[in-house]
Amino acid sequence: MYEKFYGFKARPFPLTPDPKFFFMSRAHLEALEHLIYGINRGDGFIVIIGEIGAGKTTLSRILLEKLSPVMPTSLILNPFLDEDELLRAILDDLGAPYETRGKKKEALLELLQKFLIDKVVEEGKRALVIIDEAQNLKISVLEELRILSNLETNREKLLQIVLFGQDELAERLELAQLRQLNERISIRYYLEPLQKQEVGPYIHYRIRQAGGSEKLKFTSRAIHRVWKFSRGKPRLINMICDRALLAGFVEQKWTIDERLVKRAEKSIRGENRSIWRRKPFWKRIFSRKTRGIEDEFDL
Repeated sequence: MYEKFYGFKARPFPLTPDPKFFFMSRAHLEALEHLIYGINRGDGFIVIIGEIGAGKTTLSRILLEKLSPVMPTSLILNPFLDEDELLRAILDDLGAPYETRGKKKEALLELLQKFLIDKVVEEGKRALVIIDEAQNLKISVLEELRILSNLETNREKLLQIVLFGQDELAERLELAQLRQLNERISIRYYLEPLQKQEVGPYIHYRIRQAGGSEKLKFTSRAIHRVWKFSRGKPRLINMICDRALLAGFVEQKWTIDERLVKRAEKSIRGENRSIWRRKPFWKRIFSRKTRGIEDEFDL
């Protein structure tokens, strides 16, 4: 809606994880460095933990873009798969030339091992499995991943696994039944939100990436308000900045100030009652005799 007014070629603050808009904060740079280091070293398991909206999914896409040309990769977005479904998904993603339908777990494991050995012997490439929202994986599937990490030659692992998840993943890995898996994790990193001083550069970077006009500015007080609302979580920054730009468009403003950000915040929190011009049906059917009750409870 506001894209044409501000000269954007694309929405600058989408909620979808678009690597084009990836802002390399200190935390994201450190996380990426840990990932690259662990993968280059051949470590079996790497775990990245972060709060909802911290940018884990976008980071996984950046990692995939960097590595997919040089090593076979599988990105698992559905953490609710069972063991057989997980093996089929990995084989399909890696491009294994096998028919997997109807095959049991043991047969699928054999196919995966054969494919990985051929890749290592013929091309000298390990494979990588990236799993998003890993806190939702079943215990049995996490155990299956531990078994997959046993696939190796005399010199190196055939398969590396990276788990991205919320705090609950760290808690699950501490369970007694996952002790063996937990002991195999060589690199762990907690992805923190953006620091306060990074929020302004983050906003302006995404505006530039989307092709916005140089006339468009967020004031320092507006940026501070964005920080207070989001506490540095990229998803919340995107949400409130998108609403603030919509509010600015409605008022034909090129400077997004604190007032517009507050208006966006109220819209997100559901406090902007002015948009509800017409009462819901259940309120309109009240008789005049109940008007005093409506007033008393602000209905």
